[in-house]
Amino acid sequence: MFSFKSKFRITYLLESTELWGGVKVVFEQAEALKEAGHKLTILSKDSDPDWYELKLPLIKVAKFDDNTIPESDIIVGTYWTTIKEAYPTKKGILVHLCQGYEGGNKELQHLKAEIDNIYKIKIPKLTISPHLNIFIKNNFGSDTYYIGQIINREIFYPDSTKKFKTANNNFKVLIVGPFEADVKNISTSLKGIVIAKKEYNIPINLTRVSQFKLTDEEKKIINPDHYYFHVPYSSMGEIYRNSDLLISMSKEAEGFGLPPLEAMACGIPTILSKIPAHLSYDPEHNYALFCDNNPESIAGAISKIYNDSSLKKNIISNGFRITAKFSKESVQARLMDAFKKIIKYH
Repeated sequence: MFSFKSKFRITYLLESTELWGGVKVVFEQAEALKEAGHKLTILSKDSDPDWYELKLPLIKVAKFDDNTIPESDIIVGTYWTTIKEAYPTKKGILVHLCQGYEGGNKELQHLKAEIDNIYKIKIPKLTISPHLNIFIKNNFGSDTYYIGQIINREIFYPDSTKKFKTANNNFKVLIVGPFEADVKNISTSLKGIVIAKKEYNIPINLTRVSQFKLTDEEKKIINPDHYYFHVPYSSMGEIYRNSDLLISMSKEAEGFGLPPLEAMACGIPTILSKIPAHLSYDPEHNYALFCDNNPESIAGAISKIYNDSSLKKNIISNGFRITAKFSKESVQARLMDAFKKIIKYH
């Protein structure tokens, strides 16, 4: 009869600790598992992050191989390159944490064939969104386990008393993400802001958050009123709470899109693109105002939110409803259920 330990040895492999949502997801998963009593190791080719207060030790290594990976029950590769490197090792069962199909990103098209070869490896895949389960099964045939996401309630909550120093009549719109990443489609959102200001006469005060400094190319579209780059994770809640609206027009290659849910948890309404990731948050799509992915539609959606207080209240209320599902406890439970099944059958 099969039996398994109640506590597992789990190792996460990180290519980098740079400021990205996917890296934060790895940290939060590992911390949640450690909190539940499991032995956690994080290996990375990078140093400790300066933007996240990591509650676990991080071990810097030059590569992922039998000499660096400790004996583990589960080894979690977190990017296609980590899977490629760790697959030949024999230190534990390798699984693939998929936070989005990398081969769908414009910047990685020249590597798509190599990425696809990694996805074809028949190892279990953990996913953060139900639409990724469908995509992986249809295209690569691997076993998938939906894990979900964690919304940190110590950071993302409504009704902070701190406010930005802006005019009382300004409508504070927030756009989060790097202008340089094609999948985030920041330029389209910015063009929508320009139209909303000009044609609908909405007094928008624009805040931008990115991993990188403001570029001249972005300023040519619109110069934001506030621009923050390389923001510590713990400071993001205040930025959301001091906004009136979040816009996210990511393209279909988006793996999940955490900023919309983080904004919802802070009581901020959102305008979202109609992509599988955004639509997967909940079967009832009343938690955001969805619009077509073009500047004119975005401007019209901004006008609706600005002028319709009832619509805004309903979106905020439904946002609270769905974010309640994204708890640390639910992710802990799904991870452990997945690991138990993987150890039993693989």
